[in-house]
Amino acid sequence: SARPRIVISHGGAESDKEALRREISNEAPQLGQVAELVFTAFPGGRYYDLKNNGMLASDGDIVIFLDSDVVAEPGWLSGLLEPFENSEVICANGYTYLSYDDFFSRTFALIWFFPMARGDGRFASKRAINANNVAFRREWILSHPFPKHNGFKVSCTLLMRELLREGHKIHNVNARVYHYSPRGWRFFYWRALVTGRDADRKFVALNSPSRTRRIVKSFSRWLTMSWRTTRRIVGHARETGMPLWQVPFSLIVGQAFYGLAFWGQFSFATGMVRDKIETVPDYVGHS
Repeated sequence: SARPRIVISHGGAESDKEALRREISNEAPQLGQVAELVFTAFPGGRYYDLKNNGMLASDGDIVIFLDSDVVAEPGWLSGLLEPFENSEVICANGYTYLSYDDFFSRTFALIWFFPMARGDGRFASKRAINANNVAFRREWILSHPFPKHNGFKVSCTLLMRELLREGHKIHNVNARVYHYSPRGWRFFYWRALVTGRDADRKFVALNSPSRTRRIVKSFSRWLTMSWRTTRRIVGHARETGMPLWQVPFSLIVGQAFYGLAFWGQFSFATGMVRDKIETVPDYVGHS
């Protein structure tokens, strides 16, 4: 059978192709033998720009989106493709979790938007589309690209709404990848604020543009996320290997994150902060 095509969609210049090819060849020397590698550039492209750009270079019946900062577990590919044996399936959503190796990465794993690695199926089933680990029928996704939006991570929610509105189901599967934990206080601060701004953007898109309702929502979400954070840290800390004495400090970090997220949402809802295209600032560094 024909080799599968792997499309590397990047935000650099077209001339970066050979350097990327060498780097991939050094890391995975056999990949070029089992798959056709295609490089496509979208200079300065944001997250969803790169996805929309990459799928244009795809050629199979199924398009799989996998980010470069996740690591697939054995059985990932077959698990993600299995639902498509049913011709009516449009979307299969994989299982992404955060890896951890110290206090902060354990805390992030406990408070983050991804489920825990084990025993968290109920939380995982409520997740939106994992844009870093998801597959679509090519015909459908080409006609429904990730919507353009100023938000940082809003487009996948809008795409999910389109999918459900057309009567399609999202098939959650145990196609597992892990994402390296976010690092650093700068990322923590920026990501919390942008999480809040994105929450307001999603509320406007899905519910109401009413400023009053948006402000009320910022408070109700703060309460919800504060409670969820407490529940998840207390309930799952032991699984991560976090010592008991670190749990109170983890709770402080978790509450600080969603306190900042509240401020991001509230300041955006009130109009104190103006809407502009979200990009990752240079000061954030590795995420």
